[in-house]
Amino acid sequence: MIYIYDILLNFNNNYYEFYEWDNEDVLVHIKRIPLIKVNTDMINDVINNKVKVSNELLNTIYNKTELYKKNKTINYACLLTDSYKVIGILLDKDGYIIKISDLLLDEAEDTINISKKNNIVKIEYNILDNKNLNYYLTRDEINIKKYLLEELNNIYIEKDYDKLKYLYFEYCNKNKDDVNYIYKELKESLNNINDNHRRLYKLLTMTSNLTK
Repeated sequence: MIYIYDILLNFNNNYYEFYEWDNEDVLVHIKRIPLIKVNTDMINDVINNKVKVSNELLNTIYNKTELYKKNKTINYACLLTDSYKVIGILLDKDGYIIKISDLLLDEAEDTINISKKNNIVKIEYNILDNKNLNYYLTRDEINIKKYLLEELNNIYIEKDYDKLKYLYFEYCNKNKDDVNYIYKELKESLNNINDNHRRLYKLLTMTSNLTK
């Protein structure tokens, strides 16, 4: 088995490119981790979907990922690459991929170069459902979308219709009295995050901070 040594991984529920890593993220310093070469379809499936792998892979990688903490290992983790892209995956005992990580640019390049001489391993896996409906959004845009959606839902549930109308006007510079229409339009607009959403986000977070 091929191993990669001394890398940083940032395991999250969703896949974030290394340049989207946040200062508050908990980075894991890996001493050693197995590297498995797979086809490009599997890389894309793992990034975009909830995936369950076969027991064969679990048995292959069991306890083979070591941390720099003394005698500390991860039960089920490995790197997957197609020699173009490389990702780290964390799995549970049933084979579900529960977290995923990008690599830092230089570490990814080194790993890809090592993998080029390796043969592709066929891994049996099942796609359960699509998990990453926000794949084309940046991490910042995902956070804005989530925050605005929660705020809109709360405002609507609490029947703060004046605030809802105000947000609608701030978003599109139009007045509307039908609160159901406003609520629906604002929610649907979140499918395409733009500068108007960023303005609403700043407005709401600023107001929230002032009221604390």
